[in-house]
Amino acid sequence: MEIINKILEDKVLKTTFLVLVIIIVLIFVVFLVQYNIDRSRGVHAKFLWFESNIPSKQNENTEKKEPPIKIDDSKNVNTGTNLGNIGDTYEGIEQRHVTNGDAEILLNEIKNFRESYSGKINYSHITIGYPGDKESIILAQEVEILLRNNGYDKIEPMILQTYGVTGKKFGISNAPDNSIMVEIYPADNVK
Repeated sequence: MEIINKILEDKVLKTTFLVLVIIIVLIFVVFLVQYNIDRSRGVHAKFLWFESNIPSKQNENTEKKEPPIKIDDSKNVNTGTNLGNIGDTYEGIEQRHVTNGDAEILLNEIKNFRESYSGKINYSHITIGYPGDKESIILAQEVEILLRNNGYDKIEPMILQTYGVTGKKFGISNAPDNSIMVEIYPADNVK
């Protein structure tokens, strides 16, 4: 009782006590409001000793999933005759190869490109970009051998979406990293 009398008599203690009570009441109200907001949204909510575990609407939707379909009468589709060919077999696409004339043209185009863009090119390597099909990969490997035989040691491969140019096997441009790129065009000789 003496403590309450001292608080009520002293103006500073009275103000301090009143501010503390107001802060505690505000915290209590904020927590109560947040608890009710969480409950209304269906979120797990806890306030002092009150706890609400309301299942969310998302859980109700996932519980209604249909059971997986059983397939008892399936069979292996790879039951054909093995002819010894593993991988892709191409019918109608002739394999292109690098000829001596192609080699001269390619090396001259690289030389001209280097001279034309000497200040803008990253000379650390050459990039070979090809569409990724088996025929283009074989042609890209032949181009790589040609470049290695002519002093280009660091060659980076890159799968590239290219559009065919009728009558041309490859072209020279700059790669995304500003290195010289040999673009292998897709085959245009599909029968």
